[in-house]
Amino acid sequence: MEYRHCDKENFEDFSCGRVIYHRTGMPNFPVRLSQEIYCRCLNYLDNKNNISLYDPCCGGGYLLTVLGFLNMNSITQIYGSDISFGAVELANSNLSLLSEKGIEKRINQLNNLYDNYKKESHKEAIKSSKRILNLIKKYPNKPTTNIFQLDILSNSFFKNEPFKTDIVITDVPYGNLVTWQGKNVDFINTMLNNIIPILKPNSIVAICSDKKQKITSNKFKRLEKQFIGKRKFEILALSEV
Repeated sequence: MEYRHCDKENFEDFSCGRVIYHRTGMPNFPVRLSQEIYCRCLNYLDNKNNISLYDPCCGGGYLLTVLGFLNMNSITQIYGSDISFGAVELANSNLSLLSEKGIEKRINQLNNLYDNYKKESHKEAIKSSKRILNLIKKYPNKPTTNIFQLDILSNSFFKNEPFKTDIVITDVPYGNLVTWQGKNVDFINTMLNNIIPILKPNSIVAICSDKKQKITSNKFKRLEKQFIGKRKFEILALSEV
């Protein structure tokens, strides 16, 4: 994997389940890779401020939360959706951490856990949460967040263009998806076609997926493609045709 924008740093403060909430079965995503992909997407945009970011398969919101922490200088709006109500609940909890009130609440939770169990992991998580609090205090204007339940394979929601987004980043579910909630469907290409109404003419879309999943939509052109183990990511823009 070639990293052009994100240096190798210690991102343990953002580890899933440390400060950021986690539930069994909810996916996470490598912090450095998520930041690298975001920076590559941002590099294609003329305007690099007041960015609106959307993840249509956000799960527990881990990727969005990490990117929110690391990019408060550029991101002003964060949108996320998932078909699972439980995932949406968790994502809302995680994205609340982008506010000072949310992090302070998390510090209190971790303090109570440490008082009750005296675990070293809780002690380290308290230190991490305080560092994150100091990080976000540097930015008086925090990103607004909007997380909602949605089957991304349904095209009715976006027809009214409820919002517009500059960057879409999503990690689609593992495996060769031939069914989704009982539907036989071409998942990635259906999703891409459905999000077109909320894209701006110059919006950038990054899709992480299994190597076997193919992007064939003629409404998008590929800007980049890179493999990471058994996974890959592709960066796309709307076709000019």
